[in-house]
Amino acid sequence: MKVIKSDRELRQICNCGKGFIYNDFSRMAPSGKKYNILHVASCRWLVRSNTNVPKIFFDTAEEAVNWLKANRGEEGTKWKWCDTCQIVASRRLS
Repeated sequence: MKVIKSDRELRQICNCGKGFIYNDFSRMAPSGKKYNILHVASCRWLVRSNTNVPKIFFDTAEEAVNWLKANRGEEGTKWKWCDTCQIVASRRLS
């Protein structure tokens, strides 16, 4: 787990396309189930994002999901998978 500290670092991770990026938009607020989103690093939606919203990088989906469950609760409560990335991620977790 690593906090992404700059837009440049975010772009480098996205260009590499390996790992997972969690967008911690509303942190623990109830709206987290809608806006706190876990992405595959190569996700096309991350191109539009920046580090004005906190981002956390994980090497593996398992690491990301374990951290999220421990820190944000079960999926659907304070976080969710990106709709686009969910299929790719489920293959990686199998």
